[in-house]
Amino acid sequence: MKNTQHLGMGARIGIGFVVVLALMVALSTISLRYVAEANQRLKDITQTNNVKIELATEMHSALRERAISMHTLPSIVDPFEKDEEIQRFNLQATRYAKARSRLEGMPLSLKEREVLDRIFRMTREAGSEVQVVVDKSIFTDDPTEIFEWMRNVAMPRQRAIAEQVNLMLELQRNQTAAAVRDAESSHVRVRDLMLGLGTAALLTGIMIAWFVSQQAARQARQLAVQAMYDPLTGLANRSLLHDRLDLEIERSRRTQASFGVALMDLDRFKEVNDTLGHNVGDELLREVGRRLQEAVRAEDTVARLGGDEYVVLIHDLDGNGVAAIAGKLLATLEMPFHWKNQSIDLGASLGISLYPSQSTDASGLLRCADIAMYVAKRSGKGYALYAPDQLHTNSSDLSLKSELREAIQSDQLSLFYQPQINHRSERVVGLEALVRWNHPQRGFLTPDKFIPLAEDAGLIDALTLWVLKAALTHLKHLHRQGHVLTMAVNLSARNLHDMELPSSILALLAETGVAAKYLTLEITESAVMDNPSDGLAILTELDRMGVTLAIDDFGTGYSSLAYLKRLPVDELKIDKSFVTEMEEDENDAVIVRSTIDLAHNLGLRVTAEGVETSGVWDLLSMLGCDTSQGYLMGRPMSADQLEAFLRKPVAPPILVSALYAN
Repeated sequence: MKNTQHLGMGARIGIGFVVVLALMVALSTISLRYVAEANQRLKDITQTNNVKIELATEMHSALRERAISMHTLPSIVDPFEKDEEIQRFNLQATRYAKARSRLEGMPLSLKEREVLDRIFRMTREAGSEVQVVVDKSIFTDDPTEIFEWMRNVAMPRQRAIAEQVNLMLELQRNQTAAAVRDAESSHVRVRDLMLGLGTAALLTGIMIAWFVSQQAARQARQLAVQAMYDPLTGLANRSLLHDRLDLEIERSRRTQASFGVALMDLDRFKEVNDTLGHNVGDELLREVGRRLQEAVRAEDTVARLGGDEYVVLIHDLDGNGVAAIAGKLLATLEMPFHWKNQSIDLGASLGISLYPSQSTDASGLLRCADIAMYVAKRSGKGYALYAPDQLHTNSSDLSLKSELREAIQSDQLSLFYQPQINHRSERVVGLEALVRWNHPQRGFLTPDKFIPLAEDAGLIDALTLWVLKAALTHLKHLHRQGHVLTMAVNLSARNLHDMELPSSILALLAETGVAAKYLTLEITESAVMDNPSDGLAILTELDRMGVTLAIDDFGTGYSSLAYLKRLPVDELKIDKSFVTEMEEDENDAVIVRSTIDLAHNLGLRVTAEGVETSGVWDLLSMLGCDTSQGYLMGRPMSADQLEAFLRKPVAPPILVSALYAN
């Protein structure tokens, strides 16, 4: 009986244990499912909100650019520049509308939907007011009237729309923060439940509870990091930056202190991505983040906004310290980055705004820093401190840059040709193509007036390809007429950064049907030395193709004889500064003679530039120069003038035989 009772008690304990264990298993299963669902909800909210934040940020950026265009339009006098600015203005409207349309298709809360509806209504109402600015800019000569309209009507409306966009961003950040708090709270409740069961049950339950709580806490921390930190660099993201800015503003209000916001955009980063790939680009972005963190104090915040844009929140900064901190941040990026055996040079443009002198809220500080950064990038000065008049910055160079883009695509460019004469045969053996810009208002512009602008505006590759195609097309025409000549085209130093240049030239040769041996590409000593690794690789590939390579303006650069020996060049062109006065200046004559001897000893041909007298021609002939060009034989001439020149039956009296015979 006692055994039966004992067994009955044991069974009851066993049953109780099984029940408790089953309950714990059930509760554990429910708890784990609850945690998983909470984590999934948080993940979904975080991912959705990140997309919504990006779209709202895109809308805000478009509004900012439209505001800049509105402020710029009244001050633009040139009609072509004004048309381009209007196009830029309308492009931002399209950008804004696309972002808003995508945002409308996202899952939105009631408050978000109300804000978006207000934005839509206010945008529609502001359309006519904004159009007045555009119309007045086109048809009104007095900018004062336009600025008065913008100050009293258009800009208040635009600021109101921007405030609603900022409210949308704030709602999205609050949603993310609330979701994180809810998830953390859920994890805490689950942990407490499981730990409580563990104390009243078996060790198994305690271990399960501990495991679940640890997993939950780890996932919560991971999701919190994803919500507040940039996944690529580990730096603060836009949401965390705004939180830090709000805290810094509150601190500065209490202490009456000033602080700064520095917005940085990398230069030449697109070239790295295009040439070396996105993996190298990502590593470069991480290294930039590490360098910036090392350059500032622990209490400062370094954030990545996306792409190649970074923001540094700098404690206790006023106007006196701007130059020092800007120099420090820029200097840390001027040091070369290294990938494998390759050195990568980057730079940056930096815009700085100060609290409270320039803005008293986070969005305003970022907006002012962004405007200053844009001014720094356009001026090429490295950094700029925000000033209200920066919106109206403009110049003649900027106008020419925008017009040059159109000129390349239209019929405003033309080629002139200067003949090259062989000293032995005294025949025309080659031509040098020289581009001219027939500007509608400024007349014919020589290359020195617009080539630097093309390089600065990133148009030099397009301009070079235009010159090559036009020159080769005309050369093919001359060959069909029986004039078997070579054509020389000048390359810019920037062209030696374009690794696609050889393939582009090969395609043009195939398109025009000109053999590679008839094309001569001229590069300066300094151009090669500016980018020796890429330059040598490009020149080597062109040499393999059979293209003739010449060092232009030889003697004015700084290349060493050892480096010259490594270059796959076929010809040296002696700079006219040594040729023109060689009859009167013995030193010039010695330099020319030494250059000719050096070139011939290296197996290179020699062309002299700037031959203007028969005495110089005769002296060059005595010294063994191969070919010459200059005003004595012919000035640069149009295509029609060149063909007439080549048809002349006899040579000028300075030469003793038929200069123009074939």
